[in-house]
Amino acid sequence: MAGGLFSVMYSWCDVRISSARTVLFMTLSSRLAECTGDGRYKEAAILSAKCIKTWMLDSATTLIKDCLIDARTAEEDGGAVLSPHLTGIAIEGFSVLGSITGDESWRSLAIDIAIAAMHYHGWHDIEGILVVGSDGDARDKTDTKTFKGLLNRGLLIAYQYNRSNRRLCRLIRSYINVQCNALLDLSRFQNSYGVDWRGPYVGPFFHGQMAAIDTLVAAIGVNDV
Repeated sequence: MAGGLFSVMYSWCDVRISSARTVLFMTLSSRLAECTGDGRYKEAAILSAKCIKTWMLDSATTLIKDCLIDARTAEEDGGAVLSPHLTGIAIEGFSVLGSITGDESWRSLAIDIAIAAMHYHGWHDIEGILVVGSDGDARDKTDTKTFKGLLNRGLLIAYQYNRSNRRLCRLIRSYINVQCNALLDLSRFQNSYGVDWRGPYVGPFFHGQMAAIDTLVAAIGVNDV
């Protein structure tokens, strides 16, 4: 389980590996390697990427799980869920890693995860709008409500790193435009955006704005031609 980061949620004796921390570390290391050219960051990113691929990628859906794994037994704690924001962060990390290493397997994995995320029915309604995190009281701030827009950020990065793949780019552009149009047309009041992108607008809440920002920026990025 080399490359995994410990959870350290409750005590320094906690030996559980956190998918959230590992995915964040892999993506940060990939970016640092890209910016600095320092091989130490690249090696760290590769180790974490291998850990994610082996232990944190759901084999049935090709999406990233938000989970804790016991480093001694390799068993998951109960309560693992498929995470749109971790999936988006992983798409970014694998896309960058494929670019800096020249290893097409990482680029292909990023594309596979991106396509799976856009087609996963458990996160979308019949119109294709991302609805995960929209249940319950809109005032309740959760990671999914606050960070679900990171899926769109990750898709933007996949778009930027695979411009020669026109079919993929068209799919990503169409997907992000659906999310952006839902925000603008169904879940907006003046310059504030709701938590449930299907509408009607309820707010303003900080977590609604956080999720909207990444989506609006992604829409700008994929509509640049």
